[in-house]
Amino acid sequence: MRPPPPPAVGLCRNRPLLAGLSLIGLAAALLWPAPAPAQQTESDLQALERTLQEDRAKAEALTNAARELTAEVEGLREKAIATAARAQSLESEIGAAEQNLAALDREETEKTDRLAKRRNQLALTLGALQRLALQPPEAALTRAEQPIDSARAAMLLRVAVPELEARAKVLREELGDLAILRARIAIKRDDLSAARGALGSERDRLSALVARKANLQARTESERLATEERIARMAREAGDLRELMERLEVEAAEQRRLAEQQRLAEEKRLAEQERLAEARAAAQQRQAAEESERLAAAAKQAAEEAKAAEKAQQTARLAPPRSLRPFPEAAASLSMPMRGEIVRLYGQEDPSAGETSKGIIIRGRPGAQIIAPFDGRIAYAGQFRGYGQILIIDHGERYHTILAGLDRIDAVVGQWVLAGEPVAQMSDLAGRNPELYLELRRTGQAVNPLPWLATNDDKVRG
Repeated sequence: MRPPPPPAVGLCRNRPLLAGLSLIGLAAALLWPAPAPAQQTESDLQALERTLQEDRAKAEALTNAARELTAEVEGLREKAIATAARAQSLESEIGAAEQNLAALDREETEKTDRLAKRRNQLALTLGALQRLALQPPEAALTRAEQPIDSARAAMLLRVAVPELEARAKVLREELGDLAILRARIAIKRDDLSAARGALGSERDRLSALVARKANLQARTESERLATEERIARMAREAGDLRELMERLEVEAAEQRRLAEQQRLAEEKRLAEQERLAEARAAAQQRQAAEESERLAAAAKQAAEEAKAAEKAQQTARLAPPRSLRPFPEAAASLSMPMRGEIVRLYGQEDPSAGETSKGIIIRGRPGAQIIAPFDGRIAYAGQFRGYGQILIIDHGERYHTILAGLDRIDAVVGQWVLAGEPVAQMSDLAGRNPELYLELRRTGQAVNPLPWLATNDDKVRG
């Protein structure tokens, strides 16, 4: 399947280059034999020199703008990675605080129930002893029981009073512990509220960074819409995820071939233009040798500068980050895309699908931040049958990660990403912990991702 031709907006990107080439043509035309007066020729040369100077200034400005744009995108990427790391750290802290708070609440309930029972027992015992102590001696003499019963009652009072005092002391201590516990709970609730506020601020800051980076990349990726349309068409035609992966690999290879073909054709065209300009300039050396040499050199320099400006724009648009790394073979080299609990392992039975799982499922917090597990390029972003919103990252060496179950995607097809860079977000519906599906594929086959993932900060249940 061949991709459609590149969009017409590509001509806009070649404007500096076309300007330089047009100058070559203009130079050749001016050097062509014509019965023009010497004064007119000198005037035309001066005008051309001014035009060349203006175009050189424009080319330099474009080069500087492309360089600044690339630097700004790199800076935003670093800020986004740091902000996403802080957001994920806060998510983990909030999860731990919620568990701690739940344990404290259970402890408070148990202590309260235990204190209530002891109070009741103490009240009953005190009531009985009070009734016994208040009984007058005359009543004891008139009773039919033996005097030994009265002696036993007196002994009971002497033994029970210290015991009651000990119980009362324990009760007071437990009441003090309960007060301390409630104070700790109040502090934990305040800390939790502050952490949630900080998480909200980090998410807002991250959204602003993602939006700014997307705006910059939209300015440097004019062919993005055409690429996304090709990818969307492949997704509609693919029967399952494996077929989609195969189509994506074919598409990537075809794009590499076309890019190389266009590069060679452009070099050939430029070489031919320069050859013709030089040939025409050489043919006119008899009339104005010095002027023609100076003009040809100026035209050639303008073309080279325009070509350099175009190359700078292409670099800003398509070049991968300088710190891009090859896919690792070492264990625990990939970042967990989401903080949470692994609730289904690779190869574990999937009841809903009736087969073993080809990936893992991570349960996280509402609105959890999703990051790229490793460096790579976005190969697919959008809906896919049965998986909802998915993201496929091509890491090179025929390794791909698939992230499914997303609520919002913050990346576009063709975008380069680094490990830790925010790429998506989970649903933030209250009372529901979203689940992220992660699958790692090597040469199109699903493999167990856990050996590559750093899971030290996450729980595994399975």
